[in-house]
Amino acid sequence: MNNFEKTFFKKYIPENQEVRWVIHEHWIKIVDNILLRVGLFVFVPSFMIYNSVYFQEKINFAYFEIYLIIIYLKLIYDIFNWYNDVFIITNEWLIALEWSLFKTKTDAIRYESIEWIWVEQDWIMDKLFNKWDVVIHKIWDEESRLVDAKVPYKALNEIEAISSAIKEEIQAKKAQAEKTKFELILDALWWVVEEYLWEKWLNPEDILQNSEKIKQKKLPENIILEEWTIDLRWN
Repeated sequence: MNNFEKTFFKKYIPENQEVRWVIHEHWIKIVDNILLRVGLFVFVPSFMIYNSVYFQEKINFAYFEIYLIIIYLKLIYDIFNWYNDVFIITNEWLIALEWSLFKTKTDAIRYESIEWIWVEQDWIMDKLFNKWDVVIHKIWDEESRLVDAKVPYKALNEIEAISSAIKEEIQAKKAQAEKTKFELILDALWWVVEEYLWEKWLNPEDILQNSEKIKQKKLPENIILEEWTIDLRWN
């Protein structure tokens, strides 16, 4: 992960987040695309123009040069499009970016919504070039997929580490909230018991030192007193 990528892709993420890693499509994908286009749309027409008097008479060379410029611009666009179709790993989200000249689509995936991540290969050439499809499966049975990716396992480990840390933090907050709620209930119950026993009809010395004397007082029938304990269970 270099500083250029961190700066370049920062415009696609919220300001309060930072780029941790970027997963690109494999370079072999754009090389295949370039070789195919150059072979079919540049070499073949050029061969026909320069080796055929018929085509030289029928086609103005200036038009052919304009055609080559258009092909060249299309190749530049394809390279830029390939470079911008990525998964951006931030400290809070995983962003699936699909770039195009007129419309750019981003899908922000929260780490806590990720159920699992896996990579898969379709055929033997994928193994040869270390080319994988990265699949992100979300909890509502949706998937985000980056096809023909060059998978840095460090990036996948980064996703797993961030996702695990965020899920653990959420679980800790839930546990703390439950604990706080339980403590509030206990505090409220203790306040009620203390108010009822110590202020209404007893004092602390009677409770702690003279339980036999307490039992002779007129207490509610459902309250059973023993030394050091008070049973408030309903009959």
